[in-house]
Amino acid sequence: MNKKYVIFKDDDAGINLQNLKRWIDIILEKNCKGTIGVIGKYLKNKELREYLNSLNQEEIEIFCHGFSHKRLPYIGKKMFKGKKKFSGEFENSLERHTALIEKYCEYEKKYLNTKAIAFGPQGNKWNENIIKPLIKNNFKMMFSWKNVGGGLLTIPLTINFRKDLLCEFFDHNRYEKNKNDVIYTVQFHHAKFSEQDFEFLPDIIDFLINKEGRISVTPSELYKISQKDEEIYSIMTSEK
Repeated sequence: MNKKYVIFKDDDAGINLQNLKRWIDIILEKNCKGTIGVIGKYLKNKELREYLNSLNQEEIEIFCHGFSHKRLPYIGKKMFKGKKKFSGEFENSLERHTALIEKYCEYEKKYLNTKAIAFGPQGNKWNENIIKPLIKNNFKMMFSWKNVGGGLLTIPLTINFRKDLLCEFFDHNRYEKNKNDVIYTVQFHHAKFSEQDFEFLPDIIDFLINKEGRISVTPSELYKISQKDEEIYSIMTSEK
Protein backbone atom coordinates (compact mmCIF):
# COMPACT_ATOMS: atom_id res chain seq x y z
CA MET A 1 0.00 0.00 0.00
CA ASN A 2 1.37 3.41 -0.97
CA LYS A 3 2.04 5.92 1.78
CA LYS A 4 -0.40 8.77 2.33
CA TYR A 5 0.58 12.09 3.88
CA VAL A 6 -1.12 14.85 5.81
CA ILE A 7 -0.02 18.43 6.42
CA PHE A 8 -1.59 20.33 9.31
CA LYS A 9 -1.43 23.94 8.09
CA ASP A 10 -2.26 26.88 10.31
CA ASP A 11 -2.52 30.43 8.95
CA ASP A 12 -2.02 33.90 10.44
CA ALA A 13 0.83 33.47 12.91
CA GLY A 14 1.15 36.93 14.39
CA ILE A 15 -2.51 37.20 15.34
CA ASN A 16 -3.66 35.83 18.72
CA LEU A 17 -0.40 34.34 20.01
CA GLN A 18 -2.17 32.55 22.86
CA ASN A 19 -4.32 30.54 20.45
CA LEU A 20 -1.31 29.86 18.21
CA LYS A 21 0.60 28.36 21.13
CA ARG A 22 -2.40 26.28 22.08
CA TRP A 23 -2.81 24.95 18.53
CA ILE A 24 0.88 24.03 18.38
CA ASP A 25 0.79 22.40 21.82
CA ILE A 26 -2.00 20.08 20.67
CA ILE A 27 -0.15 19.15 17.47
CA LEU A 28 2.99 18.29 19.45
CA GLU A 29 1.10 16.45 22.21
CA LYS A 30 -0.30 14.18 19.50
CA ASN A 31 3.27 13.51 18.27
CA CYS A 32 2.51 15.17 14.95
CA LYS A 33 4.06 17.90 12.87
CA GLY A 34 2.60 21.16 11.65
CA THR A 35 3.34 24.25 9.62
CA ILE A 36 2.43 27.82 10.50
CA GLY A 37 2.06 30.77 8.16
CA VAL A 38 3.85 33.83 9.50
CA ILE A 39 2.64 37.31 8.55
CA GLY A 40 5.85 39.30 8.11
CA LYS A 41 4.83 42.60 9.68
CA TYR A 42 4.16 40.92 13.04
CA LEU A 43 7.78 39.86 13.40
CA LYS A 44 8.41 43.22 15.04
CA ASN A 45 6.67 41.69 18.05
CA LYS A 46 9.47 40.43 20.29
CA GLU A 47 7.31 37.89 22.13
CA LEU A 48 6.17 36.37 18.85
CA ARG A 49 9.60 36.07 17.27
CA GLU A 50 11.17 34.67 20.45
CA TYR A 51 8.47 32.02 20.51
CA LEU A 52 8.92 31.22 16.82
CA ASN A 53 12.67 30.88 17.30
CA SER A 54 12.10 28.47 20.18
CA LEU A 55 10.27 26.02 17.91
CA ASN A 56 11.93 22.95 16.44
CA GLN A 57 11.52 23.46 12.68
CA GLU A 58 11.49 19.71 12.14
CA GLU A 59 8.27 19.61 14.17
CA ILE A 60 6.65 22.98 13.51
CA GLU A 61 7.85 24.58 10.30
CA ILE A 62 7.34 28.21 9.37
CA PHE A 63 6.04 29.19 5.95
CA CYS A 64 5.62 32.68 4.50
CA HIS A 65 2.06 33.99 4.68
CA GLY A 66 2.88 37.31 3.08
CA PHE A 67 3.82 40.57 4.72
CA SER A 68 0.79 42.73 5.40
CA HIS A 69 -2.32 40.48 5.26
CA LYS A 70 -4.46 43.52 4.63
CA ARG A 71 -8.06 43.43 5.82
CA LEU A 72 -9.60 45.33 2.90
CA PRO A 73 -10.72 42.26 0.88
CA TYR A 74 -12.62 40.86 3.85
CA ILE A 75 -14.11 44.14 5.04
CA GLY A 76 -15.05 45.18 1.53
CA LYS A 77 -16.63 41.85 0.72
CA LYS A 78 -18.74 42.04 3.86
CA MET A 79 -19.76 45.67 3.28
CA PHE A 80 -20.74 45.10 -0.34
CA LYS A 81 -22.10 41.58 0.25
CA GLY A 82 -19.77 40.10 -2.34
CA LYS A 83 -21.03 42.34 -5.14
CA LYS A 84 -17.73 44.19 -5.50
CA LYS A 85 -14.30 42.59 -5.87
CA PHE A 86 -11.35 43.70 -3.72
CA SER A 87 -7.90 42.38 -4.55
CA GLY A 88 -5.94 40.44 -1.97
CA GLU A 89 -2.31 40.94 -1.05
CA PHE A 90 -1.08 38.79 -3.96
CA GLU A 91 -3.57 39.65 -6.70
CA ASN A 92 -1.59 42.70 -7.80
CA SER A 93 1.37 43.65 -10.00
CA LEU A 94 4.77 42.01 -10.26
CA GLU A 95 6.34 45.06 -8.65
CA ARG A 96 3.96 44.96 -5.71
CA HIS A 97 4.43 41.23 -5.19
CA THR A 98 8.21 41.58 -5.38
CA ALA A 99 8.21 44.35 -2.78
CA LEU A 100 6.04 42.34 -0.36
CA ILE A 101 8.07 39.13 -0.65
CA GLU A 102 11.36 40.96 -0.29
CA LYS A 103 10.03 42.81 2.74
CA TYR A 104 8.99 39.52 4.32
CA CYS A 105 12.43 38.05 3.60
CA GLU A 106 14.10 41.12 5.08
CA TYR A 107 12.16 40.69 8.33
CA GLU A 108 12.71 36.94 8.30
CA LYS A 109 16.48 37.35 7.97
CA LYS A 110 16.55 40.00 10.70
CA TYR A 111 14.29 38.31 13.24
CA LEU A 112 14.13 34.54 12.61
CA ASN A 113 16.61 31.69 12.78
CA THR A 114 15.13 29.91 9.79
CA LYS A 115 14.36 30.41 6.08
CA ALA A 116 10.92 29.45 4.81
CA ILE A 117 10.82 27.49 1.57
CA ALA A 118 7.03 27.33 1.32
CA PHE A 119 4.58 30.15 0.65
CA GLY A 120 0.86 30.47 1.27
CA PRO A 121 -0.87 33.65 0.05
CA GLN A 122 -3.49 35.58 1.97
CA GLY A 123 -6.87 33.95 1.46
CA ASN A 124 -5.19 31.51 -0.97
CA LYS A 125 -5.73 34.16 -3.66
CA TRP A 126 -2.93 34.90 -6.12
CA ASN A 127 -2.02 35.58 -9.72
CA GLU A 128 0.97 34.55 -11.81
CA ASN A 129 2.94 37.67 -10.83
CA ILE A 130 3.86 35.99 -7.55
CA ILE A 131 5.89 33.20 -9.14
CA LYS A 132 9.03 35.13 -10.17
CA PRO A 133 9.51 36.87 -6.78
CA LEU A 134 9.16 33.55 -4.96
CA ILE A 135 11.71 31.78 -7.15
CA LYS A 136 14.07 34.74 -6.92
CA ASN A 137 13.92 34.50 -3.12
CA ASN A 138 14.54 30.73 -3.07
CA PHE A 139 11.04 29.49 -2.30
CA LYS A 140 10.41 25.95 -3.53
CA MET A 141 6.70 25.37 -2.92
CA MET A 142 3.37 27.10 -2.65
CA PHE A 143 0.08 26.10 -1.02
CA SER A 144 -2.71 26.41 -3.56
CA TRP A 145 -6.08 25.02 -4.60
CA LYS A 146 -4.80 24.89 -8.19
CA ASN A 147 -1.49 24.07 -9.86
CA VAL A 148 1.07 26.87 -9.53
CA GLY A 149 3.62 25.90 -12.17
CA GLY A 150 6.42 28.17 -13.32
CA GLY A 151 9.06 26.19 -11.44
CA LEU A 152 7.28 26.02 -8.08
CA LEU A 153 5.90 22.82 -6.62
CA THR A 154 2.27 22.93 -5.50
CA ILE A 155 1.23 21.73 -2.07
CA PRO A 156 -2.42 20.96 -2.80
CA LEU A 157 -4.97 22.32 -0.36
CA THR A 158 -7.69 19.86 0.57
CA ILE A 159 -9.98 21.28 3.22
CA ASN A 160 -10.31 24.62 4.96
CA PHE A 161 -11.80 24.21 8.42
CA ARG A 162 -14.50 26.61 9.44
CA LYS A 163 -16.62 26.39 12.53
CA ASP A 164 -19.63 25.12 10.60
CA LEU A 165 -17.63 22.32 8.97
CA LEU A 166 -15.89 20.72 11.95
CA CYS A 167 -18.76 18.37 12.79
CA GLU A 168 -19.35 17.56 9.13
CA PHE A 169 -15.81 16.23 8.81
CA PHE A 170 -16.61 13.31 11.09
CA ASP A 171 -19.86 12.64 9.26
CA HIS A 172 -17.63 12.16 6.19
CA ASN A 173 -19.55 14.77 4.20
CA ARG A 174 -16.26 16.51 3.53
CA TYR A 175 -13.69 13.76 3.92
CA GLU A 176 -15.14 11.20 1.52
CA LYS A 177 -14.56 13.47 -1.48
CA ASN A 178 -10.80 13.55 -1.00
CA LYS A 179 -10.03 10.51 1.15
CA ASN A 180 -7.94 8.90 -1.58
CA ASP A 181 -5.67 11.92 -2.00
CA VAL A 182 -2.06 10.98 -1.34
CA ILE A 183 -1.36 14.50 -0.01
CA TYR A 184 -4.08 15.80 2.31
CA THR A 185 -3.67 19.36 3.59
CA VAL A 186 -5.87 20.51 6.46
CA GLN A 187 -5.98 24.28 6.81
CA PHE A 188 -6.78 25.89 10.18
CA HIS A 189 -7.05 29.44 11.50
CA HIS A 190 -6.12 29.33 15.17
CA ALA A 191 -7.10 32.96 15.79
CA LYS A 192 -10.76 32.11 15.20
CA PHE A 193 -10.80 28.91 17.25
CA SER A 194 -13.44 28.44 19.93
CA GLU A 195 -13.21 26.04 22.86
CA GLN A 196 -15.17 23.52 20.80
CA ASP A 197 -12.70 23.85 17.95
CA PHE A 198 -9.79 23.08 20.27
CA GLU A 199 -11.70 20.05 21.55
CA PHE A 200 -12.18 18.81 17.99
CA LEU A 201 -8.55 19.17 16.95
CA PRO A 202 -7.19 16.03 18.69
CA ASP A 203 -10.06 14.02 17.20
CA ILE A 204 -9.25 15.27 13.71
CA ILE A 205 -5.62 14.28 14.18
CA ASP A 206 -6.54 10.83 15.52
CA PHE A 207 -8.86 10.24 12.59
CA LEU A 208 -6.29 11.12 9.93
CA ILE A 209 -3.24 9.58 11.60
CA ASN A 210 -4.56 6.55 13.45
CA LYS A 211 -7.68 5.54 11.52
CA GLU A 212 -6.60 6.56 8.02
CA GLY A 213 -2.91 5.82 8.53
CA ARG A 214 -1.56 9.07 7.15
CA ILE A 215 1.97 10.27 7.87
CA SER A 216 2.27 13.79 9.27
CA VAL A 217 4.93 15.81 7.42
CA THR A 218 6.24 19.37 7.16
CA PRO A 219 6.59 21.16 3.80
CA SER A 220 10.36 20.58 3.83
CA GLU A 221 9.85 16.85 4.37
CA LEU A 222 7.33 16.73 1.55
CA TYR A 223 9.78 18.55 -0.71
CA LYS A 224 12.51 15.99 0.05
CA ILE A 225 10.05 13.16 -0.59
CA SER A 226 9.05 14.72 -3.92
CA GLN A 227 12.67 14.65 -5.09
CA LYS A 228 12.75 10.86 -4.73
CA ASP A 229 9.13 9.80 -5.22
CA GLU A 230 7.82 10.17 -8.78
CA GLU A 231 4.18 9.91 -7.69
CA ILE A 232 4.50 12.74 -5.18
CA TYR A 233 6.45 14.87 -7.63
CA SER A 234 3.78 14.31 -10.25
CA ILE A 235 1.02 15.36 -7.84
CA MET A 236 2.89 18.55 -6.98
CA THR A 237 3.53 19.50 -10.62
CA SER A 238 0.42 18.30 -12.48
CA GLU A 239 -2.76 20.17 -13.26
CA LYS A 240 -5.71 19.40 -11.01
